[in-house]
Amino acid sequence: MIPMLRHVLMLAIVCSCSNDEAVPPDGGTDSGSPVNDAGADAADASDGAPTTVKRPSYNTGPGFFVLNGKLYDPNGHEFRLRGVNRNHYDSSSAAGLAKSGANAVRIFVETNYGKTFPELESIVQNDHVANKEVPIITAPSTTSGTATSCNTDAATLTDVVANSWVAPASTWTALDKYSIVNIANEWGPTSSTTWRDSYVAAIGAMRGAGYLGTLLVDAGGCGQDLDDLVTYSKDVFEADPQKNVMFALHLYGSVNDYQSSIASIQKGTTTVVTLTGTSTCHPFAPNYCPTLGKTNTYSGITAYQISGVQGMTQINGMQAAPQNVGGASGAWTITLNVDSTSFAAYTSGGSVVDGNGNVNLRIAKLATLPAATGAAYAITEFGPGRNIGPSPTLVTPLEIVTAAEQNGIGWLAWAWDDNNMAGSQTNNEWFGMTYNGAGTYAKDADLTMFGQQIVLGCTNPAPGGCGCPDGTPLPAYNDPNDPSAPPPAIYQSVEPACSGTLAPTYQPLSLKLAQPATMF
Repeated sequence: MIPMLRHVLMLAIVCSCSNDEAVPPDGGTDSGSPVNDAGADAADASDGAPTTVKRPSYNTGPGFFVLNGKLYDPNGHEFRLRGVNRNHYDSSSAAGLAKSGANAVRIFVETNYGKTFPELESIVQNDHVANKEVPIITAPSTTSGTATSCNTDAATLTDVVANSWVAPASTWTALDKYSIVNIANEWGPTSSTTWRDSYVAAIGAMRGAGYLGTLLVDAGGCGQDLDDLVTYSKDVFEADPQKNVMFALHLYGSVNDYQSSIASIQKGTTTVVTLTGTSTCHPFAPNYCPTLGKTNTYSGITAYQISGVQGMTQINGMQAAPQNVGGASGAWTITLNVDSTSFAAYTSGGSVVDGNGNVNLRIAKLATLPAATGAAYAITEFGPGRNIGPSPTLVTPLEIVTAAEQNGIGWLAWAWDDNNMAGSQTNNEWFGMTYNGAGTYAKDADLTMFGQQIVLGCTNPAPGGCGCPDGTPLPAYNDPNDPSAPPPAIYQSVEPACSGTLAPTYQPLSLKLAQPATMF
């Protein structure tokens, strides 16, 4: 996630494991019962046996490998990430994560809070490998405390590689069979050869130090820049002698679900599109609400994707646009940098979305990259939506998971144990999936509304649990920026507060889909 205050939890982690080799015990916790086995191996048409692939000869490691744009576990079974992020290695999250069904957990590891690398490796092994969760071991900072998120200094990445990975290589390579190493959280500039060249060098150093497993590389631009991946990820992948690199995109304020139907189109040297709808604010510019006194017409959108227009069919497709909008409720407008004077007249129909930021378009574009580059890709951070946080979006978790599943892309939600309140607690106005920031999950009411969506697939989450059962107290609301603020409407989403016995409803697009890697 983009930079934020790290709340250090003073919780004891007891480790009795050896650092010599990661070997999960036979009795590891099962990773949840599947609802829709979208992540299982393709079945052989003749006998239903799972299909496996052979590790390519150039890949000499014992663990995960990438082949033809897909990630495979050590046994050659396709593996799709369906899991969560763990923000605090010192949280007591192991039992809750095991119950969640996640098949992968991205965990931040750093020595700036008192642990040594061998101690961190023990936590990873005991809390995740032992519970059949693939650990995605991630460096969020240098060993001197410089955060990597949104950092564009090549020297920072060099420092992380040298001191967080190469120096303790004998510790981390003990997990090569079970882990994926995420070199640096959200490091790098956008659409940049610096991003490319720095990661080519970083991967070379990692391979030289003995790392043979899959290496995960975040996009630049705070993890949200798709252009780095589109333009340069093939170069990074092909520079790796193991051809064993996966790339990650994070989805926060860079995506939206803005959309509108079209009412009419006015031909001209520039083309004015009038939208349907009577929303108070402009559907593509939330800060343009004249009746509320908000007169900022800036949308930040540079292109629109138009589809379904009848008559003026030439307007369908991606069209460039100025970054300002207009009109009024009932007749909102967008202007296209398109000379339509010679086009046929508009007759009916049509819809429009943000051509670059639309969540479905962006994930679909990400899904085209494996065939073009040979590398694997995943979405490894997204939050609860609802305009929460420092890079806010209204895109819902269900929209992201749905699009990811439709496009065969793995996903990890942020974050299991992210807390915003005193005493390591979390409310529904933040990113945590458990109300207790230590990661406690024994019953469904322990999950925040976000947690209910990701873990259970709950479609009507509420503060007391999915469906808001009777007898469950409403957790106290607290806005850390304004302690006197009343709860927002979304917080008390079932009326009256947690009574009335509304039946819970579920859908399968959740951690119920997760399938554990077969080597456990």
